[in-house]
Amino acid sequence: MRLQFHHAGRYTGHDFTVDELILSLSAQKTLLEEGLKILSELDENFRYDSSKIRVESITTSSLAWDLLVEVYGKYQTQIEDKVAGSIEEMFGVDIPQEYEGLVTLLALGATYMVARYGYERVTRSKESNAPSIHIHGENNVVIQQIGAIVGVDEHQVEKALERSLPPARRRALIPKVADFLRPARKCPGESIEMRNAPDISSDVLQEFPNDADLEAVDDSENVELEFARLDLRGTDRDRHKQGWGAAIVGDDRFPKRLPMDLYPTVDPDKLANHRSVIANLVVECNRGADGALRPKRIHLLSFAPIDHLA
Repeated sequence: MRLQFHHAGRYTGHDFTVDELILSLSAQKTLLEEGLKILSELDENFRYDSSKIRVESITTSSLAWDLLVEVYGKYQTQIEDKVAGSIEEMFGVDIPQEYEGLVTLLALGATYMVARYGYERVTRSKESNAPSIHIHGENNVVIQQIGAIVGVDEHQVEKALERSLPPARRRALIPKVADFLRPARKCPGESIEMRNAPDISSDVLQEFPNDADLEAVDDSENVELEFARLDLRGTDRDRHKQGWGAAIVGDDRFPKRLPMDLYPTVDPDKLANHRSVIANLVVECNRGADGALRPKRIHLLSFAPIDHLA
């Protein structure tokens, strides 16, 4: 089954180079493909197979683009009840207007998740606790709109993004997000206008770390773990940065309880309801004179209850 969507937008600035155009289109292709993978996480009955992305038009004066995205996938035909707003409704019919922005929204969801990860990565290196106010806020709007289209709540959309983009993948995609955003970061006040989806504001563009800050981050003292078991040893429902502690189970590199802070999207109230969770996290370490890593703090990116692991 094939579905077709348009992914269109424009940078509000001027004076773009050929290299910027090439890097932007390449980055958007990657982010569209990453976003489409989320469809299978949003609906377990949908199987995303592949996509083709074609250029409909490019306008160079203000760097505007219109891409045609062909999505190939399958839906379980044995399902009897159709849910209003579900992915299933899109098959066998022309894409109605209310669905037209879905592919762009999914790409933006991937973009914001990676942007937020890049922001946190830089602030950790600077030992700063400043939250990504604009990235986090505009990401919430995108999540809400995705949920409204496919008929699921915001929490499910957020979890689908986390499953589709584990920490290692987010880190790998930071250069692509930087390539997409860079042409609009030349001057304050510029933005990226999107068709059928929220614009990327100048506030978000200025909040995203610059190339120098991203390159300066030394990941050699950060250890990323996926699907690690955490035993909670301290909780504070009112704070993300203080009062939390946890022990990583079954990893000899981290034998002791460590202080822990929470990614902005982690709900402290929900986390406090569990003694143990399965988590994606980063362990911040110090490197001793002998070159050995000494764990310092856990940064919790996302979690699921133990019984959700299956």
